Amino acid sequence: MRRPGRRPQILAAFVLCWWTAGAARAQEDAVPGPAAPIAKRGDEQEAPAPPDTPAPEPDPYPDEGPDASRFLLGDAFGLRSGWDARGVSFFASFTPFQPGVASGGAGRGSVWGGKFEMLAHLDGGKLGLWDGGTFDLYAESRLGGAIDELAAVYSPTNLAMFFPVPDEQITAITGLKFTQAITERAGIFFGKLNALNGDREKFLKYPLTSRFWNAAFNFNLALDRYPYSTPGAGFYAGVGPKTDVALLVLDSHNAPRTSGLDNLGRNGVFLYAEAKRKTNFFGLPGRHVFAGLFGTGSFTDLAPASFLQLPYDPTPPPRVSGTWTVLWNVEQCLIVDPDDPEHGLGLYIQTGLGDGNPNPVRGFISAALCGNSPLPGRDCDLMGVGYYHLGLSSPFKASFPGLRDEDGVELFYNARVARGCHLTPDLQVVRPGLAPVDAALVLGLRLKVDF
Repeated sequence: MRRPGRRPQILAAFVLCWWTAGAARAQEDAVPGPAAPIAKRGDEQEAPAPPDTPAPEPDPYPDEGPDASRFLLGDAFGLRSGWDARGVSFFASFTPFQPGVASGGAGRGSVWGGKFEMLAHLDGGKLGLWDGGTFDLYAESRLGGAIDELAAVYSPTNLAMFFPVPDEQITAITGLKFTQAITERAGIFFGKLNALNGDREKFLKYPLTSRFWNAAFNFNLALDRYPYSTPGAGFYAGVGPKTDVALLVLDSHNAPRTSGLDNLGRNGVFLYAEAKRKTNFFGLPGRHVFAGLFGTGSFTDLAPASFLQLPYDPTPPPRVSGTWTVLWNVEQCLIVDPDDPEHGLGLYIQTGLGDGNPNPVRGFISAALCGNSPLPGRDCDLMGVGYYHLGLSSPFKASFPGLRDEDGVELFYNARVARGCHLTPDLQVVRPGLAPVDAALVLGLRLKVDF
């Protein structure tokens, strides 16, 4: 039996960042306030009174702090706010990693890696071009290596280093997205869609380089078939005051380093539908996400796709028509700071069920706590702990004797050491799915610099 291959294949995911994760990925705009009451002037003419705007609900995912504090250069001598007012925003970050396997796994060792990310955001209304239109361009560079083969794991221990392509020094444009708002809570979008970092909201609110390292806490791994970067289009809309829906149509080929147009439509499409419902249990905000993925093409039997490292047979296996996955994610605030609604502690749960063939994942669940540090003066720090279980399908286990389900835990502390600079020690203990490999102890250090 071969150890997990490092080649990326097709497909895998839409959002959900953990607490993030994830997800993000249909858009949430503020619910409009109640109709403005009518006030009387002295001349008896009726005029609208100022609107009563309700306070925004806190996001279930804790925030790192004010926007200006997130960048090493701050407001860049007024350039950042000046250009933003004109409709042009630019964000960049560099993150070096130093992970290592301290015990267990397939071997011990440490490997340096680095990730450079850049997002350019254009606002058509501010630029005087068109109202309600935005354009996002996301590019990323991968440097160095990763330790997943040493750890012998299925779920990448550092999802940020798994893309654009595992084990390659590469720079690629993996997101090129145009969005057009039709109403305050509805719109359309199209382009080369990135499942994780393709727009401003995801890039700033749910970055892979600020919270958990492991893929299991950044993405619902039952959606392994979902392509990471591929051409697609969709729409989002608000249904009532608390529900948002989205529908996407994606090409079935994962194309992180090409335009994706060469194979467009040659193997059917993926249809992804999602509904988000806001909740307010015990007076605390939360959100439930229900989603489903259906592929119309023909897919390699039991082969991994975009987000996992699994054993594979070099002999071309049979192909299976169609694939499906369903998921249910829960985000729930447990503690909210009364002085700052964006600070607190939250619970994030991901569950997913796959078809088992051609999707090799039958079931997935993860549960995590993430929140701001309770230490005095460290309210801009984040910390989290989580557990995941990745269940492989019975046909896949039968194809590779000795395979088993994978379990893992992770603990991180993201400390702000300077403006726009965060240092994150990380600990993971993973029971690999390759029997009889012992549980791997993975230690890591990450330094993220936002410019």
